[in-house]
Amino acid sequence: MEEIIHIIPLAYEIDMAVKPFDKMRANKVYLLHSLDTRKEYKTMDRRYFLQAVKKRLEQMNIEVITQESNISEPLPLLSTISDIIVHEKKENNLIYVNMSASGRLTAVASTLAAMYHDVKVYYVHADVGYANDEKELLEHGMSIIDKPNYTILTNFTIDLPTGAKSTFLVELYEKGKMTTNDIIKMIKDNRLQGLRTLMNPLVENKEHPVTY
Repeated sequence: MEEIIHIIPLAYEIDMAVKPFDKMRANKVYLLHSLDTRKEYKTMDRRYFLQAVKKRLEQMNIEVITQESNISEPLPLLSTISDIIVHEKKENNLIYVNMSASGRLTAVASTLAAMYHDVKVYYVHADVGYANDEKELLEHGMSIIDKPNYTILTNFTIDLPTGAKSTFLVELYEKGKMTTNDIIKMIKDNRLQGLRTLMNPLVENKEHPVTY
């Protein structure tokens, strides 16, 4: 039987993670969190918000899975979200990604992962504003929401490089920069199959550098 799954990278938010479920359905929620324990807010760190959100979701009879991930770094987060999506897709579940409950880089990584795997990603609107003191922060997180309002984003097709393009980008990343002679050598070594047609224009300007 199909289940509804939500993936929520979480930092210093509560309402942003919880309020959408006044309108949306969920059987299971993955809360992605960092073990960064710096007390940016005097008496609390990210564990407070993780536990607060987990408790409220469980009170709604939603299964909660907490999973550590470096939510401050886009690439590890992309990997974590992608792994969860692939796993849940194999179970034929419907998947949503909340890109609103953490920082800007997290939002970008969450959106890219969701769109690449063609699952739904949504943005939650803070209709009241932001916490002005520690009391409001403890109750709502950084953003305060009264009536749940969210926008499901339109997915764009993301075409990742494959084959020769992927091989070239890996080589460029590892070397930092490449000349056209380097590229021609890769073609002659048959490492860039399908790009032999590039040889002639490259030979005309052999020393033009390509940098990453």
